[in-house]
Amino acid sequence: MATAASGKLERSTTAVEVARVLKQRILAGHYAEDQFIRQELIAQELGVSRIPVREALAQLEAEGLVVREKYRGAVVPKLSVTEIEEIYALRLMIEPYLLRAAIANIQPDQIAHLSEIVRRSRETGDMTLWAGLNVEFHRTLYEAAGKPLAMQVLDNLLSRADRYLKMQRFLSAETQEESDAEHQRILDCVIAGDADAAVDALCAHIRWNATDVTRMIGFTA
Repeated sequence: MATAASGKLERSTTAVEVARVLKQRILAGHYAEDQFIRQELIAQELGVSRIPVREALAQLEAEGLVVREKYRGAVVPKLSVTEIEEIYALRLMIEPYLLRAAIANIQPDQIAHLSEIVRRSRETGDMTLWAGLNVEFHRTLYEAAGKPLAMQVLDNLLSRADRYLKMQRFLSAETQEESDAEHQRILDCVIAGDADAAVDALCAHIRWNATDVTRMIGFTA
């Protein structure tokens, strides 16, 4: 997306693009927990009216990335152990369902893509890139499932989990190595066509991730 030299967005920017910019900032930690995001300041900074900013904040509230308070604006919520537990409990319901549906239909090019994601993830030292590759692995794993409604729910959960994942990676030097190894185990089972083993590996991975991120967030509380 083109921007002016001043850093302002072009006038044609939509609420979706404003939401993308704000989401990127939130996930990168640009805004502190409990910090209010003022519509008028964002509109001025990005060179847009307050209408797309208001719509963007409504979209981010639906994704759980902000909470809007009447007369005060939108605030970045605190990291919550309770939310982590619910996110991962829901992932344990949805992802095995998607994986079983996907294994029967997965194609060689998707296997190759998954292998490439794992390789890139193991090699990168960039926390933000690594977190993005983690989400990409899970989404790519289920592309062949043909379950758009379940994928929509999962996308929301992964978006909410992304804040925690970045915090987890920052605080735990061992997390990247273990997570990548578990992704490889899941992929090996998929390649072998062993649905039961793949689901078992996936569930173990989600439970491990939930435990590790809860521990990390607990340290920062």
